[in-house]
Amino acid sequence: MINYSLKMIAEIVDGELIGDGSLIIRGVHYDSRLLKEEQMFAPFKGANTDGHLFVADLFSQGVKASFWQKDCPLPKPQGNLIVVADVLAALHSLARYYRLSLNCKFIGITGSSGKTSTKDIVAAVLATRYKVFKTIGNYNNKLGVPITLINMDDDVDCAVIEMGIDDFGIMEMLVNMVEPDITVITSIGLSHVQQFLTLDNIVQQKCWINSRLKEDGRCYYFDEAHGVRQQLEKMGLTADQMVSYGFKKTSDFIALDYTVAEQYTSFTVKQYPDIIFKLPILGKHQLLNGLVAIGIGQRLELSEQEIQQGFDGIQLTPHRMQVRMINEAVVIDDTYNANPSSLAASLETVIDYSDKYKKIVVIGDMLELGENSLSLHGDMANLIDFRMFDKIYLVGPQMKALYEKLKEQNIVSRHYSSALETVGEIKQYLTKGNIIFFKASNGMKFAGLIEKLED
Repeated sequence: MINYSLKMIAEIVDGELIGDGSLIIRGVHYDSRLLKEEQMFAPFKGANTDGHLFVADLFSQGVKASFWQKDCPLPKPQGNLIVVADVLAALHSLARYYRLSLNCKFIGITGSSGKTSTKDIVAAVLATRYKVFKTIGNYNNKLGVPITLINMDDDVDCAVIEMGIDDFGIMEMLVNMVEPDITVITSIGLSHVQQFLTLDNIVQQKCWINSRLKEDGRCYYFDEAHGVRQQLEKMGLTADQMVSYGFKKTSDFIALDYTVAEQYTSFTVKQYPDIIFKLPILGKHQLLNGLVAIGIGQRLELSEQEIQQGFDGIQLTPHRMQVRMINEAVVIDDTYNANPSSLAASLETVIDYSDKYKKIVVIGDMLELGENSLSLHGDMANLIDFRMFDKIYLVGPQMKALYEKLKEQNIVSRHYSSALETVGEIKQYLTKGNIIFFKASNGMKFAGLIEKLED
């Protein structure tokens, strides 16, 4: 983490120092509840409150310093302040300065789905040989990334940084701070389409992660991602810089075959045909994330034994294809987020699971899909064969479109307005021999539904 004096920070961010310039700061945070003693506070104005309102109280509780935005109408409290034109811009400047001072290999990961799982898998593999830092939780946006960088240890060998965007120009901000040496572009789909409007715009903005890629840098991309290869070539990346992965025979890293059983996905890879890799995560799409980790591991000179050791030690961010047992039923918790491509991939995983299980799927609305949201929900009926499931429960107003489409196909499903309405119906399946799969956008609060079933 940063270990700078207030005077030095003020110079880096072009701010006005008020107070003790010799005070040493070790980290920054914008959440007053998570602020540590030697960290500096970064106040932001949110939808419901203004962080500047907390500064005086934080000073009285022992916090030593805070940023302060120049145009804030509140009176400045007594304490150590750095006054800046824009707090977010100041954080970005500080993060970039610190990142450029580190002797560390940066891996940047973006895409419409699979970013977090890929981050976790890559970090676990690299940790078998290197000291690794990775993005914690969902600190992957224009506010979370600078906080992530500023609070990194300064002796890290590899930093695996998740880089999420929800509008034009955000990736440019993130790349300016991270300047990744290696990049990953996972699947591309219609996420945040309200802002981006078209799939081609999403591809263009995601590929901008490579705008500062060095000559010896590498971009690992899913070879079936719409338009990515063409966009990378348009940006001027060379053949050496582009590394594809997937199931096509033309891919650089190919999964030759795979099986999904119990709590593992097993597969082989063209580069290591005699080795069966085992991922302790379910799904064809998770296998793809494993391919990325194998490619980056090989690039950083890890052996196949170290790669498998990394797979064995994966610690996934919660609610991403997380398998748990509830009353002897296999419950798959994929409730952190959802878009059409990630939902299709996850449902295929359930289909691939052994037929000895009865398969129950509980699916909630996919949010932020824009004016075509209803049609995108309904189109899921054409992407997945829902006859492969024994019971189908659909939750939320947008999922009514899928309910109607399935009805047209003579496929029986049930529709509910909210997740908690399903508890009484679903709990009957908490017995041996059943798989219950849950997925929805985070705003649908499906994690609470699973907690109710556990209770």
